[in-house]
Amino acid sequence: MRPYLLSFLFVLTHTAGYAQSTDDWNRLRQYAYSIGIDQLCDQPDKTCLTRYVTEIVYGHSPRRIGYQGVAERLDTTRINRLTAQLLAGADWCPLLDSLESHDRAYQQLKAYCLRCLVDDYMADSLTLEQVRETLNTYRWLNRFGYEQRVVVNIPSATLRLIDQRGRTLLRSRVIVGQPRTPTPVFTAMLPSLVMYPFWNVPRSITVGELLPKIRKNPVVVLEQLNMQIVSGSGRIIDPATVDWTVPATSFPYRLRQSTGCDNALGLLKFNVASPYDIYLHDTNARALFGRDNRFLSHGCIRVEKPAELANRLLGYTRFQTGYLTSCPANAQPKPINLPRAVPLLITYNVLDIDEAGAIQVYPDAYHWWRVSL
Repeated sequence: MRPYLLSFLFVLTHTAGYAQSTDDWNRLRQYAYSIGIDQLCDQPDKTCLTRYVTEIVYGHSPRRIGYQGVAERLDTTRINRLTAQLLAGADWCPLLDSLESHDRAYQQLKAYCLRCLVDDYMADSLTLEQVRETLNTYRWLNRFGYEQRVVVNIPSATLRLIDQRGRTLLRSRVIVGQPRTPTPVFTAMLPSLVMYPFWNVPRSITVGELLPKIRKNPVVVLEQLNMQIVSGSGRIIDPATVDWTVPATSFPYRLRQSTGCDNALGLLKFNVASPYDIYLHDTNARALFGRDNRFLSHGCIRVEKPAELANRLLGYTRFQTGYLTSCPANAQPKPINLPRAVPLLITYNVLDIDEAGAIQVYPDAYHWWRVSL
């Protein structure tokens, strides 16, 4: 049993046994409150106890969650066994301890929260609410017990690849959406990746940003951007045959940037099975990862370590160190299926634990935190 849980329960109990009693019920509720869970119900019956232990282990959906495309994997068998142990007066603490998230960041933040409740100097209400929100997010992540999970936190502009036990396998900086084109909070599966991807320019960028530039000198600008005009059937269109006087909103074609080191998606793209036109990808502007402000994209997520992430997801070293600087002429996109699809979980935690184990409060870049309070 982890030390903070053992110490907490020792303080709350004065008996050696675990006979079902008011003390057991109070211990469960007080432990839940100590890790940021409000009172859920009043009576220690089966329904109420199940609600409590489910919330302690799996939390609830975060605020602002949009599309949810990853199937949850709740261990209802052991949740029911835990409830039965509580009702029978058995020693329920070890089972609860084994079910809770083993993510190191969660353990550290939970220990911090316990101190928050007793130390007046930590009792800033906004910070406490942020701690509670992040703790719930980690419990919610515990619903997705897949072998590997990719977790992107928007305010910190970071990515973690974690395993089934919550161990961090890879950390990477990322670039996420600008405040005017925010990256949404959602869950989806990553089924495959693409070597040397085309960039099929989203319609909004074509109409709002690129067409006004291209119209000034179509042939020259398209060549500078390394872009092609493509019909709905996939046929490449000669710029000289295009009627450039039509309104941008009626432009009948799409733009596509050719593969190579100048491509906006870089040399690797990770497909995301969601209704959003959002994916993870490399970039041709890697120097931007050195910035503190990494809210720079149109919503897609640029990854600082795409080759390392790809190797981890594939389960073997497909991409050597030099891959991201290799630019073969006329390379064509090459899709690669992952051995198994991997969950992508996007979160919005303005407070979190960093790589060194320290509490960090990140910019509320989208102003979602205060608006939703």
